[in-house]
Order: sequence, then structure tokens, then C-alpha cells
Amino acid sequence: MKTEAEGSLTIFSALSLLLILSFLLALLEGARVSGLKMMGTLAAETGMDCVAAEYQPVLWNKYHLLYLDGAYGSEQFEEHKVSSRVMEYVAGNLSKSGENSMFRTKLCEAALMEYMLATDNEGTGMLRQAAAYMKQHLPEDIAKKMYQQYQDGQQAQENGKTDYSVEDADQAIVNAKKEKEEDNIAQDKANEDQVQDAEKEKAESPIQVVLQLKQNAVLGMTIPDMSSVSSNAVELKDTVSKRQCETGTYHAKKTEKLNVFDRVMVLEYIEKYFSSYTEPGKGDLAYEMEYILCGKETDRQNLESSVERLMLMREAANVAHIIADREKLNQTLIIATSLAGFSGNPVIVKIVQIGVVAAWAYVESILDLRTLLSGGKIALMKSSSEWNVDIKKIGELVTDGGKAKECKDGLNYQGYVKQLLFAVKEKKIAYRMMDIMEFAIQKEENSKNARMDHMIGNMTCEMRFEAEPLFAKSNLHGGQKLGRYTFVKHQKMSYSNE
Repeated sequence: MKTEAEGSLTIFSALSLLLILSFLLALLEGARVSGLKMMGTLAAETGMDCVAAEYQPVLWNKYHLLYLDGAYGSEQFEEHKVSSRVMEYVAGNLSKSGENSMFRTKLCEAALMEYMLATDNEGTGMLRQAAAYMKQHLPEDIAKKMYQQYQDGQQAQENGKTDYSVEDADQAIVNAKKEKEEDNIAQDKANEDQVQDAEKEKAESPIQVVLQLKQNAVLGMTIPDMSSVSSNAVELKDTVSKRQCETGTYHAKKTEKLNVFDRVMVLEYIEKYFSSYTEPGKGDLAYEMEYILCGKETDRQNLESSVERLMLMREAANVAHIIADREKLNQTLIIATSLAGFSGNPVIVKIVQIGVVAAWAYVESILDLRTLLSGGKIALMKSSSEWNVDIKKIGELVTDGGKAKECKDGLNYQGYVKQLLFAVKEKKIAYRMMDIMEFAIQKEENSKNARMDHMIGNMTCEMRFEAEPLFAKSNLHGGQKLGRYTFVKHQKMSYSNE
């Protein structure tokens, strides 16, 4: 009797189906592993973005710089504070996938691998951020014109350098007189009269006028009301520019110095975000540009030092103008001859002539500074029509409170301070800028302990993820149980291109 087996399954078929099922589960597990890696990557990126979004608010609101306070307002910078924050956000993102998700994974560890602080590499990273921000608002062709101005200012100072001064000229006249008096050859009456005439000329000479003026402080001669000068002061012993700063782990990777156009942008940034004498601020220091230039504790000291430097700059430019103007140069020769011609020595006459040039330029410079400090503009190199002081009335304009006439295409006070800053080392500029930023941050209630050498500009975090096998818990060959999957992800966070 013949029978049929309905729904029967041979051993071979069963094993084949089991093998196929195992293979499909293995494929599914492989696909799941790729998904786990992708899930970890997305969680890491989102988590780091969340950490980056906790940037220091004062630095952004006041200075448009992005930095993460690695100490989170406390006195001590500790790497685990940042890594703990990263773990919190990344783990939170992973938990949103749900306990029953096939892509559930766990963040087991997060650690900072590398990070750069604002003060690292002499503050170059902070300067680059400032320059990058200004590039969004200042066309490159304008920056090139400004760079040319800085070159013109330096050239004017170079052209105005001389080997002698007003003091040298005065001493040369004194020495020449002594030589005449000590001369063993009998002097005739005409020669005595010549020396006496020279003495009379000397008493009324530009050289004597300027020697008398130089006994006064430059600041007092250029600001009419000294009581209006800010009396603000700060303690500098624990500032960025004075203390031993924290260093990040990127410190061994030296970045290039700023190129000339980035440097121009930094100077424009300083003018935009830092106060000065003509536009005083309400911070710990009212004259911040002057502090960046000079680095002294009081507004008055910084202003005084800035004005003295501007005086030297204007003197050099005005000397260059006189030397280039034949008519003015002839006037100085006539005066020098009347003062030292009795010596009969052309070398002495030349020294005195240079002293007369310096005296004339000195008085012109005082008037220039008065105009600049009152908000006016003065050209780097003046034309004859922009010149103010008559050599024959050299003392009158100073004592009468006179000022130089404005130059239409000249620079204002801030422009001249930027000219001086162009020659200052980048490290000094960066650290003094950060001194002022730190003062501003610490005025906030929750940031009294904040420090610029705790501010992270970029960092790389290593994260270790783990997940359990789901569809295939043993391999196909030996039945050996599969262990946990481990994924390592290096995630970078950067506010700049450093």
C-alpha cells in the first residue's frame, strides 16, 4: 500500500534552511553594525555641536569671538569637565533612539585628545578669528589700501630720521663759543661783535624755544584740560600678559604668523571693538587701544605713553617734509648761519641747521597732536598748504593754544594709534587684547573666575562606543559566542580654521 508524507521535511532541507537563515541573520547583523557606526557618528557630531553651542557669551556678544570655557566658570581648567559634558550630550542623543531600537548603542568613554586654548601659540588663533570676522565686513581692496598707508607711515618715519637733535645743535653752539673764547689768537673787535650777535640770536632762536618747551610734559601741552583724562586703573600682576598661562595639547604644532592683510584686519578689529581717548569706553580701562599699545596700569599712563610715541612719529614725518621743501630748508640754513656762522665751521653750521629743522618739526607736531586729540585728522605726509607753523613765530602758536588745521584726507587719532600698533609684536597685541576681554568677562556674575587661558578654540575628542550583538550572537563556523562590538570615533570641534 502506497502512502504520501504531507508537509514532511528532510534533514537536509532543515539544515539548508537553518544555514540560509543563519546567513541572512549574519547579513542583517552586518548591516546593523554599519548602522551602529553611523548612529555613533551622528550622536558624536550632534553631541559636539551641543558642546560648541555653550560658547562663552561675553566673548561672542561683545567681541564676536567663539570660545568654549573649558573650566565652565570655575577657577581650574580640567579636561574631565569638558569630556564629561561631551558624554552627557552624546549619551543623551543615543538614549533618544530608544531601548527597543535595533541600533541601540552605548557611549562608554569620552576623552579629550587634543585641544587649543586662546593663549596658545602666542594668541595667533584668537587673532585669526578676529581677522576672519573683519574679512566679512571689509573688502580686500580696502585692506590693501590700508596696508599701503602703514607702509607710507613707516617710510615717513624713516625719511625723517636724522643724526642730530635740538640738544646737539645747542651743544654745538656752546662748544663753538668756548673755542672762540679760548682761542690764543687775539680777537679783533669785529669778531667779538660777531659772537655777541650770535648770543643774541641764540636767545631768540627756535632751538631755545623748543628746549624750553621740552621741559614740559607732552601730554600737558597737547590736552587743554588734564582733569578730563580718565583716572581708571587696573591690577596687572595676574593678567594674561603677565601670568604663566595654561597650555593646550596643540602647543607643539606651531601655526604660521599672520600675513600682512590679516594683520591689517586685526588692527581694524581693534579700532571697532576697543575704546580710545577720543572714543572712551566704560570698562575697567577707558582707553583700551592705548593699553594694547603700551600695556600700563592706568589710563593716564597709557595715554601719556601713546602721545609721546605719536609725537615722535609726527616729528619724523614733519622733519621729512621740511627736508623735502627747498624753501623751508633754505630758511633753516639762514637761521643756522646766524646762530653758528661765527664759528667759521661748516660742520657746526650743518649740525645747527638740523637742530633748527628738528625744532620747527617739534612745534608743528605739538599742533598736530592737539588736532588729533580733539578729533581732527592730520595727513601722514603734509603738503605745503597743510603746513601751519611760521619759523619766525615758532613759539607763539604753542603758548596761544593753537592747533593744526585739519587735513581732508588725513588720519584720525585712532588711525595713528593703529600706525603705531602695526610695529608691535603680535604676541603683545594678542595678550593685551585678551587682558581687556578677561576684564569684561569677569564683570559678569557667573564668570568672575573665567580666564582666557581656559578658553578652547578647537578640540578633538575620542569616544568609545559599545553594542551587543542582536541578530547573530555566535559565528557560523564554530558556534563561538560573539563578544561586544567596540567602535572608536575621533570627533573634532573647531570655531576656526586652526
